[in-house]
Amino acid sequence: MATTSDNGTSLFLAILPTAETQQAQRASLANNQLIAGVRMLQKSRPDEAIKFFKKAVALDSSNVDAYTYLGNTYLSQKKNKEAIDTYKKLVAMKPFDKDAAVNLGNAYAQDKKYADAEKSYKKAVSISPNDKLAHYSLGQTYLLQNKLKDAETEFLKVSRIAPRDANGFYALGQTYNKMGKFDAAITNLKQALSLKHENFTLAETELGYAYAGKGDDYNLERQITKLKKIDSTAALELQAATLKPKFTNVSAGSYDPFLPTLGPNTTLEMLTATDPKHTLSQANASKTFTMDFQFNSDMDPVSVQSLANWQIRKANGGAAGYYNYGYTPNPQKEANLPIIKSVAYNVTSRLATVTFSLKQNADVSAVIDPSHLVFKFSGKNIDGKAMDSTGDEFDGFAGKPF
Repeated sequence: MATTSDNGTSLFLAILPTAETQQAQRASLANNQLIAGVRMLQKSRPDEAIKFFKKAVALDSSNVDAYTYLGNTYLSQKKNKEAIDTYKKLVAMKPFDKDAAVNLGNAYAQDKKYADAEKSYKKAVSISPNDKLAHYSLGQTYLLQNKLKDAETEFLKVSRIAPRDANGFYALGQTYNKMGKFDAAITNLKQALSLKHENFTLAETELGYAYAGKGDDYNLERQITKLKKIDSTAALELQAATLKPKFTNVSAGSYDPFLPTLGPNTTLEMLTATDPKHTLSQANASKTFTMDFQFNSDMDPVSVQSLANWQIRKANGGAAGYYNYGYTPNPQKEANLPIIKSVAYNVTSRLATVTFSLKQNADVSAVIDPSHLVFKFSGKNIDGKAMDSTGDEFDGFAGKPF
């Protein structure tokens, strides 16, 4: 027969929680912490959300949702190391989960650990071979590593898996731009834009780069104009990135000025009419002159100041006209072409001052056609871009850069 003591012991044991009960209680508490963390995210308080998610995984180390939210929040806050560590635990818990592998790849990619990201995305692809996001993410990682053929392969798969998804064609456009295959880039980017009904700023911008790469300035300008209506910041960035250096204005120098508006048969004596010494009124005398060239972008000072990049020639058609209008009655009196002596460049004002010299002949009868002397610059800007062929020359006859 049971004693009172035995009955008390049985009652005590009955109210003690079992291991299963304890686990259920911890899981319930963990879910409460998870819910609280999600509410913090909804209130845009990520740091507080992280605290709740950490409590959730501490209470229940098998709570996949808590790890996922924790990793995602770390990633959104650029806490890459913490995100990587969290996603690693998630991958260990769910080794055959494609999303877990993609998330880990995203964290590695954001941390610029592209080789590790590549491995994670490859795992995701092996788990789910027809998943467009896994292939797209792998392709973007290849693109970041300049593995262009591999990137092309992945994005072609995306376009086959999801032919109505604009992102695959956009990514192909990115890749072909990097390959220098601008026609292919244009085709794919136009396809991307045809599939996306709302504004697709990235594709519009990339299409602008494709036109720039092809040298299609007309369509590039159209893209910039279109972007101004969609995203003015993107338009300005595209404009700045594709801007080719050119002359915006050319004028007589502020000292020893050369007057490019004077026409044929101008005597060298006349060029020094304002010179107190009348230098070129003397036989075989030389005198320096200056011209100022205004650029539209920051130029490479070394390139601008290199005399090898400057040329002065006689106009021979087109916008420059013809030297002496094509007829030289006294060729023996024609002065030799000016010789460039030096070039100074002001990095603040983007102004180049070209100094050159002219020499009088022995009988002080030399003549020249200042309006048809063509000045040309063939150097580069600070970004290594060559001069725009529509604005790398000037003469007084044209009156503006061409």
